[in-house]
Amino acid sequence: MESVKISPYTIPGEMAEMKACSLFMNSGKHHFLFNPEFGTSILLDGVHTDQILSGAPGDDLQFKLIQRGFMEVPGSNSCISGESIMPSFFIIDLTQACNFRCAYCFRHLNQKSTTISDHNLEAIVGYISDHCLRNNLTDVNVQPWGGEPLLAWKKIIRMHDLFLEKGLRPIFVIESNAGLITKEIAAEAFSRDIRIGVSIDGPPDLHNSQRKLASGRPSFEKMYEGMQNLRNAGFGQRHGVITVLTRNGYPYVEEILEYFAVELSIDRLRLNVVKDSPMMKDKNLCLTEDEITDFNLRLVKKLIELNRRGYPITEINVMDKLNNLLTRKRVNICNSRGCMGGKKMVAFDQDGRIFPCDITDYKEEAVGSVFDGKNLIEMLEQAHLQNQFFRPKQDPDCSGCDWAFFCKGGCTNAILYKKGEISGIDRQECITNKTLYPALIQMIIHEPEILKTMTKNQIEIV
Repeated sequence: MESVKISPYTIPGEMAEMKACSLFMNSGKHHFLFNPEFGTSILLDGVHTDQILSGAPGDDLQFKLIQRGFMEVPGSNSCISGESIMPSFFIIDLTQACNFRCAYCFRHLNQKSTTISDHNLEAIVGYISDHCLRNNLTDVNVQPWGGEPLLAWKKIIRMHDLFLEKGLRPIFVIESNAGLITKEIAAEAFSRDIRIGVSIDGPPDLHNSQRKLASGRPSFEKMYEGMQNLRNAGFGQRHGVITVLTRNGYPYVEEILEYFAVELSIDRLRLNVVKDSPMMKDKNLCLTEDEITDFNLRLVKKLIELNRRGYPITEINVMDKLNNLLTRKRVNICNSRGCMGGKKMVAFDQDGRIFPCDITDYKEEAVGSVFDGKNLIEMLEQAHLQNQFFRPKQDPDCSGCDWAFFCKGGCTNAILYKKGEISGIDRQECITNKTLYPALIQMIIHEPEILKTMTKNQIEIV
């Protein structure tokens, strides 16, 4: 696939100005035009591609180019690239206790573990509810967080009831090691439409090598029992799967995906590369930059192969980036337009302090408290002017990068945990974007029929 940079030019005989953009071409009949300023795109045939390259797009094409911000004409409405401050995703730290001891965990689990008090929990729910009702928010997500959040299952149920009493029905999303999912918990979660994602790192041997019980024993059987309880309670395959890829699993990316699709009948998962952190005991678990590049290319290749074979499996990060490229839909609350911490999501620690995201280990990054008596939006607007968390991330590599609109320097949380301060960019996200977006564009051009299953029927090219 060839990438061509289109420099700005004026349309002959028109008042229209073509902006700088990138054209991804292949030998086939489809080509991909991308607008790095606004993250918009157009699929072109050969005729329209020639028009773009010759500097003379036809009237019909001009109309589409104006719609998507590729062209400017006097009086036309420009695309919107900014993000308003309006949190709708809320993380609540319920407990630091955990029944597992995962090799890559960044929480201080061997210290004294605490669980949120009923008083503080009620205050947090009340604060979130007031924000939602004041701003007429109905599409709201709440993530009970830990540790292992199911150790505070009664708190989760109490929290769910409190929201219902306020007239709100937020979507609850829990990430769990599944070791505590009994038949009773699974049944109640299903009846309340509480969504649960299960952490599985691959086949039993790989999973057990880095996800052990607190006793030191293997955890796969406990996890699998919990997952089966979810399926038998009515979830079927509709539970999520979260996988952390370390150097232990890196050589076996294809085997991990094969196992999930064929043996466990999993049709979607989130496969996250482990983040570096000073709390991580074994630094050798982190992948090198070359390994991150190689992983992403192998990931896309294996997903395509499995879908061709009739296993409609997708990876959520891949699906989110396909939505970025083709629909500009903000699917990923975290990083569809750079870090969304303090814009679309906030986190609460057990004392009611408010953070831009789940960086509750860094108390100095709190933007306020539910007990301050301040409006959340006003609190965040003030924090954006003062808090280092919200400073733009700068790096020479970002200049002229096609994917800077989506990346904006990457995950602020990852930078802070790795460096102990917020400086530079998230190199891991940078490398991922520079590898994954071109690979997905190539897939869009060459195998558009796979998009339907890879996006769970969200996108189809006809």
